[in-house]
Amino acid sequence: MRKFLFTAFAGAAVLAPAPLLAQDAESDAPLALAEPDAPLSGMAEKMKDPEQQRQMALMLRTMTEVLLDMPLAPMVDSMSAIAGEDAPQVDPDATLRSLAPGSSRVPEEIEKTLPRALDTMGSMAEAFDTMMPALRQMGREMAQRMKETAPQAD
Repeated sequence: MRKFLFTAFAGAAVLAPAPLLAQDAESDAPLALAEPDAPLSGMAEKMKDPEQQRQMALMLRTMTEVLLDMPLAPMVDSMSAIAGEDAPQVDPDATLRSLAPGSSRVPEEIEKTLPRALDTMGSMAEAFDTMMPALRQMGREMAQRMKETAPQAD
């Protein structure tokens, strides 16, 4: 049963942020994804912005609360059908919160720790942006050396 619950929760957790990925890059929404060719500094700025951090923390706290209170039986049934196995009997009222009472503190922890994590990620993005020219040069040099050392085809 744990395997089914973990798989169901993991699937829900992966699918839950999908609306974030669909946001327009010009949106005022928290941490909207930047254009692929845009420098990381813009993303780093958003990650380090306290208001953006607060909004993201509140949004993820709310999403976690919803996930903890979702009924598990329909997800277990779906996952069993996908796996081609018989579904274990699950109480129709069972939720992650009811099966793991300690999970109730997770939303608060997310809200409390996410701003610091985003700030750290923003700093890392700034550092990576600074390193990009050197990384590109290294990539060009590696490609050139691979061409030079590759066996010649007849």
